Formats: sequence, C-alpha cells, structure tokens
Amino acid sequence: MKSKLLVVAAVAAVLSACATTGTVTGWGKANVSKVDFGTDIGTCAGLAAMQDPGNGANKAGGISGQNRGGLESSKPNVPVTSPVLMGGGVYRDSAPADVVNRAATQQRTQEMESQRLRTEAYKGCMVERGYQEFVMTEEQRKQVATLAVGSNEYYEYLHKIGADPQVLSSQGLKLKK
Repeated sequence: MKSKLLVVAAVAAVLSACATTGTVTGWGKANVSKVDFGTDIGTCAGLAAMQDPGNGANKAGGISGQNRGGLESSKPNVPVTSPVLMGGGVYRDSAPADVVNRAATQQRTQEMESQRLRTEAYKGCMVERGYQEFVMTEEQRKQVATLAVGSNEYYEYLHKIGADPQVLSSQGLKLKK
C-alpha cells in the first residue's frame, strides 16, 4: 500500500508541477503492464526524492552560518550566548530587514533548486526506462481532475492513457536534441 501511495504521490507531483504552466503532461510507454508502470514510477520517484542541492551556504547572498563570525567560546563544547548577533546591540530584538530578506531568498532558491533537481532526476529516470512524456488533452485533463489523487481509479486511468500507443504517437513530446 505504501509503494502505491508513493507512486501516486510522484505522479501527482509531476502533474501538479506541469499544471502550473498550463500544460498537463503524463508519462507513458506503449503497452506497458500496470505492474511495470507502477514499479517504474515508484523507482523514479524514489530516485528523485533523494536529490539534495545542499544548504546554499556557499552561494552568493546566502546567510547559512555566516552571521556569527567571530563569536567563539573559549571553552570546548560550550555554545556562545552573546546577545550581540547579526550586527545588532544588546537591546535589538529582531534581525535586520536585509538579513531576513536574504534568508527568505535563500530558502526560496533552495526550494526551487530542489524541485528542479527532483524533476530532472525523475524525467531522466523515466526516459532511461523507455517512457515518453505526453501532453494530456482537455478531455484527459478533465477526467483526471475528477479522480481522487491516490485512488485506484486515478492510478488506473494514468496507466490506461500512458500505455496507449496512439496517445503516445499523437500527443508525445519530442525530445530536444
């Protein structure tokens, strides 16, 4: 059951990521069995989930661990508790706006980089296994929207359209070379 949920979550993530651009895509392989379809999607989703861009500390404008410079304890294993952090004084009760903005920008950048890496890994994995990305028609988008994400019907519908050779030949995206 957990593996089926992982498969459906991966498919939902790919579909929702594509839905924000106005184009909904799916993955298919002519005449693939339902078991192979689920196994391949689950494998690729697992591989994609393991992608990690790091913490962004070495990127321009990042703040990870960089605003405590010069604050070191003379005793080993004793944390620094100085009230003078981030360039403020004893009475400062919040971080400067530029630090807050840089932290928020760093977090958004990390999230976008993570999503990009996961998407690339997922797509690469699917292509390696012989799958082709295709654009769903309006009718297909409407049908998939009526199904509960994670349900057997949802999974079966995605398999049905993804295994159809006619769908792949008429709606398949051409790989850029």
